[in-house]
Amino acid sequence: MAFIHVTIAVRGFIEAEARNGLPDLLDEFQHRPWLFRPSAVWDTARNCIAIAIDYEGHDTKLCGQAVLDEVWDCIIACLQSTSDICFELEDASFVSGS
Repeated sequence: MAFIHVTIAVRGFIEAEARNGLPDLLDEFQHRPWLFRPSAVWDTARNCIAIAIDYEGHDTKLCGQAVLDEVWDCIIACLQSTSDICFELEDASFVSGS
């Protein structure tokens, strides 16, 4: 089984908005069993939500986009922002099995 490790930065939140929404976001990830080992933290140095997720697949570009779409859905459902939100797919690379 091949896995792609995907990292995404989500900008446009102030720290309080992000920290308040992170528990709901992490819970939402748990309802999507095709997302393996999801993590989401507020990265103070970069002023963004840093997300890392493993996804089963063999195509880094396709899997990266699939995870980005899932993260977008979860962010919109779980967090409120007073600003525009920007999603950046930072990396999608192969990792060893889950």
